[in-house]
Parts: sequence; C-alpha cells; structure tokens
Amino acid sequence: MDIVGLLDNKTLKSLDKRAELIEAIRMEAITIHEIQFLKAVLDDKKMAVILEAIEAISLKNPGIADSDWLKFAQEYITSKSNSLKREASRIVGNIAHLFPDDLEVAIQKLLENTNNDGTVIRWSSAYALGRIISIPEYASSDLFDVISGLYELETDNGVKNQYLYGIKKALKTRVLLIK
Repeated sequence: MDIVGLLDNKTLKSLDKRAELIEAIRMEAITIHEIQFLKAVLDDKKMAVILEAIEAISLKNPGIADSDWLKFAQEYITSKSNSLKREASRIVGNIAHLFPDDLEVAIQKLLENTNNDGTVIRWSSAYALGRIISIPEYASSDLFDVISGLYELETDNGVKNQYLYGIKKALKTRVLLIK
C-alpha cells in the first residue's frame, strides 16, 4: 500500500484515510517498520492520522502489537505536536501490559507530560500511567506512589479519573498478589 499516496489524497477525509490505514495495518498490508521509514517524509498532521489508526487497533486488538509498536509510540510521547503526544500516549496505555519490562523510557516521557498545560495531554498521560500501574510489576512500585501524588494534585476531574482507574486496579492487583 502506498501510505504517502493515501495520506496525500485530497479526495479522502482524514477519517477515511484512518479507516483505510486501520484495515491495512490489521491485515498486515502495512507494517510498523514501513511506517517508521516514513517519519522523515511525513508532517505531523499526516503522522497523526497514522498514530490514530495504530491507537484504534491497539485499543480493540492490543495483541497485534509487538515491541516495535511500543518503541515507535514512545518516540512521539514528547513530540512538539499535541496530536502526536495524545495518540502515542494512548497507544502505550493500550499495549503496556504486553511489555512490562520495556516501559521505563515511556514512563519517564509520560511523567514529563503530566505537567502539560493541555488537559488532553495530561489525560492521555494519565490514561497510560493508570494502565501501567495496574500491571503487577508496577502495582506496588514507587510509580504507584508517584501516580497517587499526581492524582492529589490534578484539578481536572477527567484526568483524575484516569489516575483513579489505575490506582483502583493496582490496589486490586496488590490484594491478588498477597493471596
């Protein structure tokens, strides 16, 4: 599939482009390796469409992802583009449970975004961090305490709810680990 041609197609709306990308990635007509090669030639708006497609797939079918998806997404967590930050963070949140030993870089970048002025960026980071602390390896870690502190400091209820989701799941995981 000609990804650049699809993204340059002026007759298609962004949602249609995203839908075609979702289907192509799902059917493995496009690989994450092919997408990685396009980083240098695609602007942020076009890359955001790709990340939106990857996020949609990772939400519904996270098992399709491999560690290269995580590496690719974490490159964009601290991008200058809020669209890229948002989608990359959500991808990480969707697939983090598959790669618990490979999350340190993503965690550090997500923590950087917790102070962002944009609510959507904080929400996306909270989404990912909340899912990370629900993973058994992180449920009793120092990260749990950091997330609990962020929850207390956050003023937006939507962001707080993402932290709270992770905190509650982590507490359940802790109980299960004790038994």
